[in-house]
This record gives sequence, C-alpha cells and structure tokens, in this order.
Amino acid sequence: MSGILQLDSISGSSRVQQRLVPPAQILMGRSRECDVVVASPQASRQHAQVCWEPKESNWFLSDLGSRSGTTLNGERIPAGRPCVIRKGDRIGLPDLVMQVRDAHDGSTIAESIRRIHVEGELSSNESIDFSPVELAQDLDGNRLATLLEFSRELHDAGDEDRLYAAILNGIKKGTSLENAAIVSRMDLDGGIEMHAAMGALASAGPERFSRTLLRSATNGIPGRYLASGEMVAESLERLPVQAAACAPLMTRDSAAACLYVDGTDATIPDEQLRGDMDFMIALAQLASVAMSNLARSDLERRFSEARNQLFEGTVRAMAAAIDAKDPYTRGHSDRVSWLSGELARELGHDDRGIEVARVCGQVHDVGKIGVPEAVLSKPGRLDDEEFDLIKQHPDIGFRILKDIPGMGELLGGVRHHHEKWDGSGYPVGLEADAIPELGRLVAVVDAFDAMRSARAYRDGRNSETVRAEVERCAGTHFDPDMAAAFLKIDLTHYDAMLAQTQADNQPPEGTA
Repeated sequence: MSGILQLDSISGSSRVQQRLVPPAQILMGRSRECDVVVASPQASRQHAQVCWEPKESNWFLSDLGSRSGTTLNGERIPAGRPCVIRKGDRIGLPDLVMQVRDAHDGSTIAESIRRIHVEGELSSNESIDFSPVELAQDLDGNRLATLLEFSRELHDAGDEDRLYAAILNGIKKGTSLENAAIVSRMDLDGGIEMHAAMGALASAGPERFSRTLLRSATNGIPGRYLASGEMVAESLERLPVQAAACAPLMTRDSAAACLYVDGTDATIPDEQLRGDMDFMIALAQLASVAMSNLARSDLERRFSEARNQLFEGTVRAMAAAIDAKDPYTRGHSDRVSWLSGELARELGHDDRGIEVARVCGQVHDVGKIGVPEAVLSKPGRLDDEEFDLIKQHPDIGFRILKDIPGMGELLGGVRHHHEKWDGSGYPVGLEADAIPELGRLVAVVDAFDAMRSARAYRDGRNSETVRAEVERCAGTHFDPDMAAAFLKIDLTHYDAMLAQTQADNQPPEGTA
C-alpha cells in the first residue's frame, strides 16, 4: 500500500477533502491553524489528529483529549490511544463525519462488486414515504416471527461479509422483493460501491437507483416508493419498478452502508409490497445493531493488535539490551525464540501456544541485564563466585518481568529454563514435571544454541555433535519428550540464522 489516502466529508456542516500523504500529521479541530477545521463549537481547538507511523507503515487516529470525543466507525476511541485507520473507516467529530478513501480511485472498500455513479439531481418534486417502522405495530405476527428468526443469523455473523450475506438471505426469504443490494452510503458526488447484491441490482446501471432514496438513507432516514401509491420518483417511473425502498445500516453517528431493494412484479398486491418494505426496513434496523457490534469488536481488535506490537517492541528492546552487554551471544535470543516456537509446533501446540513459546525464548535471558559485563564476556572459565552471579539471572529476569502486563505466561520459562530433569539445575532445583513446561522447552533449545554458537573462549560445535549431546542428555538434563520432539525439527532456517550472525561478527578485512 502506498499510504496515500484521503479524508472526504460525508455529513456535517464542513466540506472536507484532505489528502493523507506520508509522512504527515493532520491536525483536526476548531482552530483555524488546523489542517481540517471543524465549525462546531463543541469541537476542541485541537480535537484529534491523523499521523503517519513509518515503523508500522500505517496511519493512526488519536483523540487529543477533547471533551466531546472522536469516533471511529461510530465507536468512541479513548483519548491518547492511537488507533490504526483503514480505507472505508468513518471518522466522527462534532457535526462532521469523514470517510477514509483511496486517494487514487476514491474507493472505500477493498473489493466491491461494482462502483457506479448515480446520475441526476435531487428533485423537490419527488414524493417518497419516510414514515418510520414500529416493529410491534406495523409487522404482522408471521413477519415478526420471521424477523426474529433472522435476527439470530445477523448477530451470529462474525464479519461484515457474512452479515451482508445474512441480510440478503433475509430479504430473499422474508419478502417478495427479488432485487437487493448493500451499498456504501452515497457520497456528495453520487458515487456508491456495492458490497453485495442479488437479482437485477447485481448488474443494474446507475439509472436503476433512486438518488432521493439513497440520499435519504445516507442521512439516516429510510424511504419507500410504491408505484401505485401516489408517490413520485422520476428516476423510477421510467422503469418497471413497482416498489423500492432504501434503509440505512446505522452505527452510532452515521450510516455505515445502505440496504436498497426493489421489485418489478406488477401482480403483487400493494398491501403485500408495503409489508415487504416494512420488513426490509425492520431487518435493516436489526442489522444496524449487529453492525455496531462488529464495529466495536473491530475497534477492540485494532487496539489489541497495537498492544501486541508494543509488546513485541518491548521484547525486542530487551533482547537487544542483552546482546549489547555480551556481543558473543548476539543473535542468541532471536535463535532461541525461533527454536522455541518450532519445538512448541512439533509438540502440537496451537497458534497461541507457539506464540507464547516464541516470546518466552526471546526474553528468557533478560535477567543477564543484571549480571556484570566482565562476567558475561569473560574469555576463560568462570570461578565459583562468578558462576554464582550468572546463576542469578533467571531470578533477576523473573523480577523484571513479573509486573509487566502480558508477561505472566512467560514467567515459568524465564525463571526455570536452567532447571534439569534430574533436579540438579538452578535456581530452585526442580525435578521432572515439577519444572514448568516452558522451562523444560526453553532448556532444550537454549542449551542447543549455546553449544552450536561460538563464545569468547571456544568455537561453536557442529550440528551433528550437538544433536547427539541433546539425545544423550535426554532423561537427565532434558525432558525426554522435549528432547525427542526437538530432534525432529528441520534446522535449515536456524542454520541460516546462525551463519548470518557469524558473518556479522567477523571483523572487517585488514583489521586485527
């Protein structure tokens, strides 16, 4: 992705077209010095900002502590917590909603059935029914029962594509209206994109859509047209459309999309068509609740991803600090991390278990930050006092990590990766299954990499020799099941990692 997006106003008193070209920081608020000036007195002088983060290659939205808040897809975002934005998102400020679009083609969704431009001007002569639907009053018992049946399908949809499919299924089974489309809300220039469609609307041209109905739904008001009902819709009167309706799929502050339906069967009684359109609008109201729930879940997922990225950055910073103290172990944490994940995979762990093992391998030696550099990089054998200092690093690592959110699952591996199956290890001297599983797992891969890689006082051993040592120590030093699983791992990638580290550590030619 090029990163070039555009903010276009879709409702409110301000007309906005703001390109987002990285690197940039777009300030939004009431102050005239802002890049996007918000006319509402409820807006703070500096209300929110959109900022490019080069490390993430994404744009992030932040509320700057405003009183009235900033919304993303109808959900208020916490002040001071940046949230990634994507094409199609709607950013809400007081009396202004903007949509994030592709700056090159104006698209709002990753992939659509079609993108069309609805021609014509809004006409004051058109007469459309904008009366609301009260579910209990305007729907008969059978339609209400059918609607409640489909409400479960709507709320079980795990993403927007499945929600749209459920909406179309509801129209197909709950009405006699044969054509339906879910479209992005009409922009100021009359452009819409289709998310999903069925019947003639899947391939119809722009003339098939009533601009008045679309504009009304875009503004949050459902509308209905009935050819024999003394209504006027100039764009539809030239077509064999007997009934048409458009309803918004609403989130908290704006229409996220619109549900547009029509029917051409002239034999269907008007009373049935009215009931069909009432059902369709009621279905859209229920779908709006489901869409709001999806927007809330999506926002939580984005913040969760941001937390994970921050956590990953913290982990890598810790590993880099360890490497900086002892250049002879540079790359050790990365290699142990990769091996730990692969061993967890070989043991049959799920994706979550593999990730926990991988991160534990990355930080297992963080306690070495508290060990003197002279001890870590000593070129000869350690004396008893120096070895006692080294033996403190698992407990130091435990104390460093125990109060950091998200590290709780890793503590057993960090503190106990030097325990031995026969109970002769440290810092506690645990034995066999009393050693936490992560400690037993990291113990194997940590020892393997320590033997394979070079130190100040010795060269690294070859792979065959070290694998034989792992096999020999199974049942004494290592958990025998862990050792057996480790010996099945394909080490091609590991060998490449080790070779790269060794090449990086070679002194430049011509230096002593």
